[in-house]
Amino acid sequence: MKIGKTIIISASIYAIICLVLIYWPIKLEKNVKNYDYSSIKTQTNPALGVEQWIKMRDDKEIFSRVYKSQSKDLMILIHGSGSDSRYLANMASTIANENIATVITPDMRGHGRNKGKRGDIDFIGQLENDIEDFIQFSKKNYNANNIILAGHSSGGGFVLRYIGNLKNSKVDKVILLAPYLGYKAPTVKPNSGGWVKIALKRIIGLSMLNNVHVKNLNYLPVLFFNRPENINDSLQVPSYSYRMTMNFDSKDYQQEIKNTNLPCLVLVGKEDESFYSEQFPIVFEHAKKFVQVKIMENVKHLDIVRNNKSFLLIKEWNKNN
Repeated sequence: MKIGKTIIISASIYAIICLVLIYWPIKLEKNVKNYDYSSIKTQTNPALGVEQWIKMRDDKEIFSRVYKSQSKDLMILIHGSGSDSRYLANMASTIANENIATVITPDMRGHGRNKGKRGDIDFIGQLENDIEDFIQFSKKNYNANNIILAGHSSGGGFVLRYIGNLKNSKVDKVILLAPYLGYKAPTVKPNSGGWVKIALKRIIGLSMLNNVHVKNLNYLPVLFFNRPENINDSLQVPSYSYRMTMNFDSKDYQQEIKNTNLPCLVLVGKEDESFYSEQFPIVFEHAKKFVQVKIMENVKHLDIVRNNKSFLLIKEWNKNN
């Protein structure tokens, strides 16, 4: 009886602590000055790729754009957090036009023009399933010889997460553009330079529940984006649920870097608003046999996907690998 009471009391205290953390008030800020958006506002996008809805294993279709080339290589290029694939058009079209690779830029599940709840997924790990399906689609429909998996910002962190899990389907090359490696990484400035508001207490509370296999509250938002109103539109995502945040991110960047065993290019701007660029060569030191890190002068977080320097470095690296 005493043991039973002790267990019940301990479980109750544990649950109360979790709920207090989860429902702790979250103070959101507005009009936070964070990024230089001039590259988005002043440059004209090239023609967007051919629109295509690609069916996943759960019969849901994911909206994508395809930039065709004569190359037999295919690049899957992943956008950053809270966004969609439109802003990658410049890089995708340049790579395709130069016949480096055919490029697919999906709106990741929960983003952009996809149906379903925005900023959310069904379970942690679903995004990896989607990438597996994109890889199989590319091999079947484009007869791809080599698959290049690339991502910008959180998309880059997710790509590292994917290749760092040796159980996932292997790709041939990897490109990480200013990759977000998780809030604990020494590369990351506080709140990613003001880009996000992190409900850390809620994340801790939900993590505690997940540790005892309680996942009913994983739909709750834990990450809120500080985006100016003049940049916002209907395709932008205002927040991420716990399960999206946990999935669209590097899980354990140190172990994932150690597991990297294929050609990988890391590009980061020296003036990146979110990251300490000088830290990237240090954190990728364990995989220097496979990873090449380039710090680019006069490049910020958003213009890295529009800068001709980025394209030239990708072109040269791809030719030599």
